[in-house]
Amino acid sequence: MSTNKRTLETITIDDSDEEKAPVAKKPPTSNYSAWAEIFNKKKTEKSKDAAVEKAKKDADNELRRQKLKDAFNERKRREQIVNGSASSSARPSKTQEKSKKIEKPLPAPRKSKKSEDSPGPSGSSSQLDSQDSQDPSEFVASEIAIGTGERLIRPQEIIDRRDKVFLEVFRHKKYRSRLQMQAINCILKRKCDVYVSLPTGAGKSLCYQLPAVVHGGVTIVVSPLIALMKDQVMALRKKGIPCETLNSTLTPVERTRILEELAKMNPTIRLLYITAEGCATDSMKALLGSLTRREVLRYIVVDEAHCVTQWGHDFRPDYLNLGALRDVCPDVPWVALTATANEKAQNDISSQLRLRNPEAFKAGTYRDNLYYDVQMRDHLPTAPENHMASFITKCLTIDQAKTTSNLTKNEKSARTQAKKSFTGSAIVYCRSRSECEQIANVLRIAGIPAMAYHAGLPKKERNEVQEKWMSNEIPVVAATVAFGMGIDKPDVRAVVHWSPTQNLAGYYQEAGRAGRDGKRSYCRIYYAKSDKNALNFLVSGELAKLKTKAEKKNAEGEKAAMQIKSIQVGLAKMLEYCESAKCRHVAIAEFFDDTDCRPCGSNCDFCRDPKATLQSAQAFANAGDSHGSVFRRPGTSRAESGFESVYGGGRRGGETEDELLSSNTSSKDAMERMEHEEAKRVRGLIDSEFAKRRRAAPAAPTVPRGSRRVEPATDVSVIKPEQAVIKNVTLESRENWVRYLLRALETNWIVSGPPAGITMKQCAEQLEYGMYSISKNETTYKNKLGHKLAEIKTLTKKNEPFHYTNTAVEQNGFVKAANLT
Repeated sequence: MSTNKRTLETITIDDSDEEKAPVAKKPPTSNYSAWAEIFNKKKTEKSKDAAVEKAKKDADNELRRQKLKDAFNERKRREQIVNGSASSSARPSKTQEKSKKIEKPLPAPRKSKKSEDSPGPSGSSSQLDSQDSQDPSEFVASEIAIGTGERLIRPQEIIDRRDKVFLEVFRHKKYRSRLQMQAINCILKRKCDVYVSLPTGAGKSLCYQLPAVVHGGVTIVVSPLIALMKDQVMALRKKGIPCETLNSTLTPVERTRILEELAKMNPTIRLLYITAEGCATDSMKALLGSLTRREVLRYIVVDEAHCVTQWGHDFRPDYLNLGALRDVCPDVPWVALTATANEKAQNDISSQLRLRNPEAFKAGTYRDNLYYDVQMRDHLPTAPENHMASFITKCLTIDQAKTTSNLTKNEKSARTQAKKSFTGSAIVYCRSRSECEQIANVLRIAGIPAMAYHAGLPKKERNEVQEKWMSNEIPVVAATVAFGMGIDKPDVRAVVHWSPTQNLAGYYQEAGRAGRDGKRSYCRIYYAKSDKNALNFLVSGELAKLKTKAEKKNAEGEKAAMQIKSIQVGLAKMLEYCESAKCRHVAIAEFFDDTDCRPCGSNCDFCRDPKATLQSAQAFANAGDSHGSVFRRPGTSRAESGFESVYGGGRRGGETEDELLSSNTSSKDAMERMEHEEAKRVRGLIDSEFAKRRRAAPAAPTVPRGSRRVEPATDVSVIKPEQAVIKNVTLESRENWVRYLLRALETNWIVSGPPAGITMKQCAEQLEYGMYSISKNETTYKNKLGHKLAEIKTLTKKNEPFHYTNTAVEQNGFVKAANLT
């Protein structure tokens, strides 16, 4: 009994580490009481742990709530900064209203200001805004009162507000270039119209967005594409800047809400994005007139101003109506912005928009972080698709040691590597939808995550592709020209054109989407003889229409003739850029009438290796035309197509976003028409060639009825064609099976290629003969080949290669079944 007592006492000992004063022994308890005490103790410990966990969760939730609260307060603070112009600005007094009527002499015309250094996205190394101290007297209020209230904004207040908005709203620490800063300051003064020409990624949007926020009121921005407007609006709203867009996609409720806000005496909307088509409507003119009378219209901005001129690469007739808005709001300053305009286009823009003594800020075209090169597709050492996949891998792969230096060294090079890590992103521009899908599939097979983006996809799917690309979930997008407009993604490391554009200005704009962060990026074109014919076909119809208009002896005829010349010159310069051996940066600078045409030194393929570039250009020039004829529309001669002296090109004038992206335009797709014309031409050549052979060949001996014909195939052959092992299997049937196998292998091996020492055609022939030699009857023969064909196609869908054992056919034509995989 004593033993049991000692045991119970041992069980109930307090295990606390703290020393306690000796206490009198408790009387012995029963076993039940001891175990109950232990259970309660453990339960208490569990409750303590649960309390600790709950406290941690509460702390995390409180931290999360605090972050959300801080973000909300920060957004409200930035909105107050943006809206501060409405409260601190004032309506002019009666004395000031009288001063409006005093006429002032017009300022003398200003010369264009060019940046001494490149206005690249990286900006200068020092604070540009501190280098040029601004004189407050320069910021004199114009005749129209800035803001609303009882007084005009003081000049020093404009400078202070500019710096505050620049730092706290747009979150910039320095300007991207001195020229950008000078343009912004000139626009802030509101003394004259302003023309700004900066390269893609050099910060054109900030030139009008910053003054619009500083001065308050409403700024009208004319933009060519709805997608471009939506991207701009989303970006501004994230910064806390109230802005809206009026376009055809809005619901009646949304449109009514926006118009009601604009009808207020002091609208909160700072920037209103509209299309050129919308500006031509009477309702929009009435709205602009109302804003002008209430003195809340600050600027009229024309983005992508090259669309207004026939000398531009993307002429849109609706832009010609913008100049008429001068009559509606005569005293409002205008701002015209573009990235692609030479001297002729600049003069035409000023004339069409009726700009008054515009002050021009024009930067050079040279960007030292971009490397330009051209690869001749017909003279590459490997398949062009493989070459492109290798190039993109090198541009985007972080650790070069873990990736293959050449994806085409062996058939497993793109698949045996460990999973690659990619940094940055790339765009591959294709001419047609089918090309987009094909290129995306090629890159996926090569181990590069890629997706297609084109008009044939549903809008929801297109948005998903764009979001995944923007978030770096997929590094590469194979897209048509509509992709990338208005997208501000700084880490685009490569822009590849699978075929050249129709105009050098268009190529410069699309290639300029690379390297906006100032880091080294690459712009490449893959060029082939067939591209010239394709470009000719794409523009021939448009030139024929313009020629009809040009024959008229009126203003419309003169404009059409000007546009024809612009299209022809644009494509001629594009082809010259691809085919000549000279500095790529110099070619671009000469096209845009840039005075700085010095060779880049090492930022293009010619300056890096002149000898190799010259050899490539000579090989291209010496090669025969793969097609031998120029595509022309049926019923038009070469002269009617406008190609007697120079090739024509350029984006079709007047195309809207719906025409660029609508999936209903597939029947009118130019590439499909081109492929159809080429197929008809090839069929005609084949038919004529067979007719010649039939006339030249001796009379064929009569063949008994029911016997098997033995004729040479035109594109494929079979092994042992004279053998008749299987009844009812004709030579024509065998050739067809070889064709089926060849097409399947070409699709499967598009990246890796066939095994060393054998062609795809030989592989298809050996596979067919292997099944033919081991089959007993026609059914077995077709089943075996059908299973083999299905196996190859299944592997292709899984992005897996078909493994073929390179076993030569024995003299007797027998191939072991074990060697057929």
